[in-house]
Amino acid sequence: MELGFETCGNATLIAYDRGEPILVTDPWIAGRQYFGSWSLPYRFTPAQLEAFRSARHVWLSHGHPDHLNLDSLAEFRDKILLIPRHRGGRIIADLKAHGFNVRELPDGEWVTLSPQVRIFTRADRNQDAAVLVALGHRCGVLNLNDGSTLGTRLSLYKEFARFPRRFALRLINYGDADMMNFFTEAGERITPFAAVKKPLGLEYSALLKKWNATHTAPFSCHHMYSRKDSQWATQCETPMEDHGRGFRHAHAEFIPGYFSYDAIRDRVESIPHERVERVFLDPSECGDDWSETLSAEDAEALRMYFAKFQHVLDKFEYLNFRVGKRDTIVAGRGARGRGITFEVPRGSLMAAVKYEIFDDLLIGNFMKVTLHGGASALYPDFTPYVAKYGDNGRAFSHAELEQYFDAYRAGGGALNWLDELKASSVRKVRGLLAHNRHLYLMARRVYGYLKSA
Repeated sequence: MELGFETCGNATLIAYDRGEPILVTDPWIAGRQYFGSWSLPYRFTPAQLEAFRSARHVWLSHGHPDHLNLDSLAEFRDKILLIPRHRGGRIIADLKAHGFNVRELPDGEWVTLSPQVRIFTRADRNQDAAVLVALGHRCGVLNLNDGSTLGTRLSLYKEFARFPRRFALRLINYGDADMMNFFTEAGERITPFAAVKKPLGLEYSALLKKWNATHTAPFSCHHMYSRKDSQWATQCETPMEDHGRGFRHAHAEFIPGYFSYDAIRDRVESIPHERVERVFLDPSECGDDWSETLSAEDAEALRMYFAKFQHVLDKFEYLNFRVGKRDTIVAGRGARGRGITFEVPRGSLMAAVKYEIFDDLLIGNFMKVTLHGGASALYPDFTPYVAKYGDNGRAFSHAELEQYFDAYRAGGGALNWLDELKASSVRKVRGLLAHNRHLYLMARRVYGYLKSA
């Protein structure tokens, strides 16, 4: 096309100018991610694969491997990788160490990539980022991927509103792109909330309303489970045809799958998606043996890794790792009080510790988690402090965390404060209702209707 874009893969869009591919976002095009637990459910077209080879720039939102992975980036060695200005600078440092051509983007400024393609990037405190892609002066594509735009929404909204055609794209699914493999202390799996199929059309209606967008579509939500020990989670996957269920918005359009948009002709066209045959791998094919135990050196490496996270150690009295059916307390003096037990194979666990990617274990959903002593969730006191602020943001101590949060608060204004208050309120309500499943589900349903009304 002369000027426009198309969607494909998981969270990938390809922007074109004068018929040439200018920009590719978050290209996961090869390999299984999260220690082999996730794979792509749909094939790329030959034209899309050729566009990857020809594109000039690659924009990478954040460090999750379904958005940034070296298997796929091997195809982009000769491209310019565009990286948001994340606090801690880990992504840039890691990519430079692997020899890539990296450019850090200014936060909240337009950057021109071609005569008719510009981008406007905002990084948020959860180590994610949004990019607004301008195609000429009539079309704006807001790629939110997995992000929350906490503290950045106002600036993105102002720029987005300038375009007559406004596409808002964000992760919306039943909720399996998160840790959900929880067990009771008696060893029974707790049915995840993602297994209760909420009407996703309401979420899309709310997204359109929030951003005053003209179009939306499924995005950043295309994966399937592919390990035998995460096969149980297939019940929580979101088929493409489920996304529009319950959609209601009289003045905007929901596109039910992959699509292309011709900005010259102002025309949307659906792109057929061919399903990939699913194959479940044995854990041994992913480097894991559930019977393997920790060595003394492994246990010490675990203790050193978690000793950095001061907030986590303040909130939990112990952290226990059950590896090869043997328990190892890596924080705390014993299995008493508020704590967490992680049951996990040694191979993936020690790789996560070595490369500081603990979130990959959580999202892979083969690791089993049991909460003890009144703990009701990993949010807000464990997951963000380990995976986002710590591993990626490099903020571990209380002083480093305060500096980290201050950096993202700066310039946020009243909207930033309101967004933080809203997020904090939602977390508190979720915590209060965590032990009353039926009340939580009812509250979630009412909240969904209110957002989309």
